[in-house]
Amino acid sequence: MNSLYIALNMLRRTLFQKKGFLMYLLIPVTAVSLIIGVLGKQADNRIDIVYLNLDKGTLGTHLLHELSSYPDYRLQEQTSETALKEKVVKQKASGAFVIPDNFSETLMQGLSPQVDMYQLNLSEASITLKMTLDSVLTRYQSTAALTNKPNLSKEAHLEAVEKTLTQSEKHQVSSQMTDLGLYVNPNMHIVIGFMLMFMMGVISNTVSVVMEDRRMRTLARTFTAPVRSVEIMLGNFLGSFLVGTLQVVVILIVTRYVTHYDYGLPFFSQFIILEFFLLASMGIASAIAGMVKNAQNISIINSIIITPTCMLGGCFWPITLMPDWMQKLANFVPQKWVIDAIQRMASGQSLSQMWMHMGVLTLFALILLGIGSVILRPGDAEAA
Repeated sequence: MNSLYIALNMLRRTLFQKKGFLMYLLIPVTAVSLIIGVLGKQADNRIDIVYLNLDKGTLGTHLLHELSSYPDYRLQEQTSETALKEKVVKQKASGAFVIPDNFSETLMQGLSPQVDMYQLNLSEASITLKMTLDSVLTRYQSTAALTNKPNLSKEAHLEAVEKTLTQSEKHQVSSQMTDLGLYVNPNMHIVIGFMLMFMMGVISNTVSVVMEDRRMRTLARTFTAPVRSVEIMLGNFLGSFLVGTLQVVVILIVTRYVTHYDYGLPFFSQFIILEFFLLASMGIASAIAGMVKNAQNISIINSIIITPTCMLGGCFWPITLMPDWMQKLANFVPQKWVIDAIQRMASGQSLSQMWMHMGVLTLFALILLGIGSVILRPGDAEAA
């Protein structure tokens, strides 16, 4: 019961004050939500394509209707070839093509028309566009050849071709793509990274509250009370853990159900992994506090520890972009294991398969909390 009183007192001195509510809940939630709004959403993967239709017949319109049915392209019509080239040069479009004026006539003769393409440089978008155009033109050419019968007039031949193309454009037989969730949002590591950074900040601040008690001899007076040292240690531990847990819950609820960000994994699985990281960050904060005698210096030490470890752990950029020696060094910071676990679960793995990640985070917590247990020694601080 004494431990619960100490934990509730920790909440009262942190989250239950205006300053604490602002720093520990409102600012982190707002910052992560803004990051999601700017970087976190899944990008629109459609390719911007500009075109100019000079065809005097009707088959050019059929070609445009066919391309517009593809989910990969966003077609934009241009009024002139000059405007079309300008779009490509200014990189406002990934590719461009011009349907010639004799497009329909050439196809009706069983020949392949020349569709001019424009591109600033060779890219995946331009290659896929060329392949799609070649495939459609080959099909149109085959349709014109198959429907051409002896003694058939041009008008009847054109009507037969248009009927065939109209039926094919209905896509009565089509494929359906199933998203297996194997691809993770490439910007998710930034969202998770800033979340971890705020979690480490709130834990270090709660530990600084304990350091302030030690400096003001409040902790010493607590030890002289009829309260066991184990209860004092457990109360401070539970208080810090509750503050961090409330921050995690609020951030997850707001980002999932208010900003509607799709992490790609269940709420419970993500919450459990973040709780393990919470233990590890408590260990880091307590270890720092145990080595710092003046509470005023802990914010400086934290900035030296939190930011570099977040950078090394992949919170701001993918670990794969770093040199090999830095990738190996990243295994010694807990942020790397959390981000990797969340990305693995987002790609289809279950929480039970993250036993190694949870074990490493637990090891971080046990070692660092053991080192930082010296913080609860009431006599190891400067006098007020």
